Amino acid sequence: MRKGYNWHEQGIILNLDKDKRNDVLDYDGYIDVMNWNEYSNQSNYVLYDLIYQNSVMSKTKIVNYVDSYMELKPQLDELGFSQDVIIKRIDELSIDDLKSIISQNVSYNKVKKYMNITGYQVCDFKDYLKYDGTALEAVLHVSYPGINTCDLNDRTYLIEQPDNLLVLSKKGFMIDESYEPGVREVDIASEEGAYLIDEAASSLEKMNEDASKLGLSLVVKSSYRSYENQKELYDYYLSIYDYSYASTLVNVPGFSEYQLGLAIDLTSQSVLGGIYTDFSQTEEYQWLVNNSYKYGFILRYPENESDRTGAMNEPWHFRYVGKDIAKEIYEKNELFEDYIWEHGFSYSLKLQ
Repeated sequence: MRKGYNWHEQGIILNLDKDKRNDVLDYDGYIDVMNWNEYSNQSNYVLYDLIYQNSVMSKTKIVNYVDSYMELKPQLDELGFSQDVIIKRIDELSIDDLKSIISQNVSYNKVKKYMNITGYQVCDFKDYLKYDGTALEAVLHVSYPGINTCDLNDRTYLIEQPDNLLVLSKKGFMIDESYEPGVREVDIASEEGAYLIDEAASSLEKMNEDASKLGLSLVVKSSYRSYENQKELYDYYLSIYDYSYASTLVNVPGFSEYQLGLAIDLTSQSVLGGIYTDFSQTEEYQWLVNNSYKYGFILRYPENESDRTGAMNEPWHFRYVGKDIAKEIYEKNELFEDYIWEHGFSYSLKLQ
């Protein structure tokens, strides 16, 4: 009564087994047991409420998760995966993950350093332990060899935060087809309209303004594409070439940077006017190679790197990553892939 439970709620609590009843009475707070009883459950009220305070799960999912977890709890406790650990990582550890931990028979003390690496995969814990290197190196080399396209395995990962500026989008790393970034039109000469997320759009406008002061004339050939637009383009190339070659010319829908609203294809008036046939021959291209990083853009697909990037040389394709990262990539003369190898992922990836 002192905790605020009415007569009906007291009856529910008093009918629990001794351990669960004491858990409720010892719990520092009121639990809306009637609310939880709207769902079929095993009366793990304290844990329902704890997770409700620490997770974005719906109540239905919480009940299903907790009741399944409680069946696995004794084995997980033996491995050091305490209830506190599970609650802290509730949104990243599925019940299948918990079962995998048990089947691999790995202790929390041995694998917790890998769990601090964004993008870790529970199914790879045993292989991480065998890897001779840092925790970051183990996670990347074991779970993500496909960062370099030439080492791509048969795995595909869903990018769970596609609005992250540092998303690596290529074969093996998928953007959900329903994802639509908030893009706006860029104030720049273009063949079919230019659209990017606001941050990238503002940087491109500034870059174009500064280029114009030097007598350079940039034109956007392509920018944001929806999943449907990318599919139309890909299907066209697939009707002309075989799968292997078509995939080097245009990304399979769901695996394209254009869907992120961060990528642009650039050309110049000198190419459109017939003075040059290749954008890489122009002053605009040379200026971009040496200066685009100042505005947060990188040359995404340089020459002689297709085995790693998965794309043919595209001197027109620039990708927005933000000024600090673009500067680091430029100064180290490296690829975006190199940056990922050095720093890891800053967003979650779900194995499909």
